[in-house]
Amino acid sequence: WEHYLSCDGTPDPTVPQEINTFMSLWRDDQDEDVQLVMEKEDVVLNLIEKLEYLLLEASPDEITEKQRDQYQEFILQMQDLLHQKYNEATQNLLKVTSMYEDSETGNMHTVIKDKNTTYCIWVNLKKKARFKNHMFQEAGHGFDLPKSLALSSVAIRMLHTGYDHLSPLAASLKENTNNTDDIKETEEETEKNSDVLDVPSQGIRLLFTCSTKKVLRLSILYEEPGDREEAPEVVDLEQLVPVGGVYHIDALQLPPQAQDFGDWSMVELLDVGLEVYPYSPGEAEEGTQAAVQITLRIPDNVIYFQVPEVARWDPAGQQWRTDGISNITYEAEEKSITFGMGAFYTVALLQNAHLNLPYRAWELHPTGVDEGLFTVTAVFASIQIQIK
Repeated sequence: WEHYLSCDGTPDPTVPQEINTFMSLWRDDQDEDVQLVMEKEDVVLNLIEKLEYLLLEASPDEITEKQRDQYQEFILQMQDLLHQKYNEATQNLLKVTSMYEDSETGNMHTVIKDKNTTYCIWVNLKKKARFKNHMFQEAGHGFDLPKSLALSSVAIRMLHTGYDHLSPLAASLKENTNNTDDIKETEEETEKNSDVLDVPSQGIRLLFTCSTKKVLRLSILYEEPGDREEAPEVVDLEQLVPVGGVYHIDALQLPPQAQDFGDWSMVELLDVGLEVYPYSPGEAEEGTQAAVQITLRIPDNVIYFQVPEVARWDPAGQQWRTDGISNITYEAEEKSITFGMGAFYTVALLQNAHLNLPYRAWELHPTGVDEGLFTVTAVFASIQIQIK
C-alpha cells in the first residue's frame, strides 16, 4: 500500500513481471554515462533493501520458500546488473578521453561522487614515467604505479561503494558448505557416544563422535618446520567484518579513441566490452616485486577503533583474503590508509567484529513521557540510543 501511494514509477520488487521488466529495460540501455548510473543506483539499492527486509522480517506463512529463493535471485541479478552498468558507463567514457585532457599533464582524470558511490578514473594518454602517480583531490584516493604501467596505455579506476554486495556471497557459500559437511558427518556416524583415538603418521588426532548429528573434531598435529605449506589467508567473516564499503581498483585497457574529421567525430566500435589490462607484476630495479601502491581516504561516517585489516576479494573462492597486500600504513588523524598490492584487486577494510566486547555497563534513563535514553558502555565506545 505504501508503494502504491508513493506513485514514483519504480517497480514493486515482489512482483516478478515488474522487476523483470525494470531490469530488462535497463539492460538494453547501452548509452548511459556515470551520472545516470548513479541516479538509477539509488533506485536499485532501494529495491534491494525492500527485498532484504522481506527476507529478514517475513514469517514462513507470509512468503513461501519459492518466493524466498525468487527474491534472493532478484537481489543477485540487480547487484550484478548495477556493477555491469558501471562497467558500460566506464567504457563509454574511455572512448572520448582525449576530449578531456588535463592541460598540465596531458592525461585525463575525473571524480564523480554522490551519497552512495565515489567514482575516480585516470587515463594515461601521454605515457610518461614522471606521471606514474596521481591523487584524486576531491576524493582523497590515489595510486603510485610501477614504471612499466606508467609507460602503457592504461586507465586506473577506483570505484568506492558505500555498500558491500560481496561479503553476503561469502557468507552464503560458507553456510552451504557447513550444511554439506553436516550431511556427510551424519552419514559417517557408525556408533553413538564413541571415543576414538587415531594416531596418524604426522601427529595425533582426537576424534569425539557424539550421538547428535554434529561431529566435533579436535586435531593436534606435530609437524616439522617447513613440512606444511602456508595456508591461504582467508578472512573469517565471523571474526572480521568489512566496514566502510568496498573499493574496486582496476587497471583497464583503452578502447579506440574518437577521431575528429571536420564536423564529424568517428570512433571504432569493438564488441568486446570493458577489458581489464593484463598486468602481471615483475621485479623492481632493486629486485623486489613491483607493487601498486594505493592510498584510500576513510569516509567521514566511518570509525576504526583499531588499525583496519586490508583484504582483497577472491572471485574464484568467493571470499576475502589478506595475502597479496603489503606495507600497510594507517594514519588515524588524516583518516587515510596506504598499502601495496601485487596486482589490481577489489579491497575492503576490515575490523574485529568483537573488539567492543564484553560490554562494560548499560543504563536506561527516562527523558520524558514515553521517551528514554539507552546507554551502552563498551570497550572503545559509549553508545547512546534515543527511544521514543
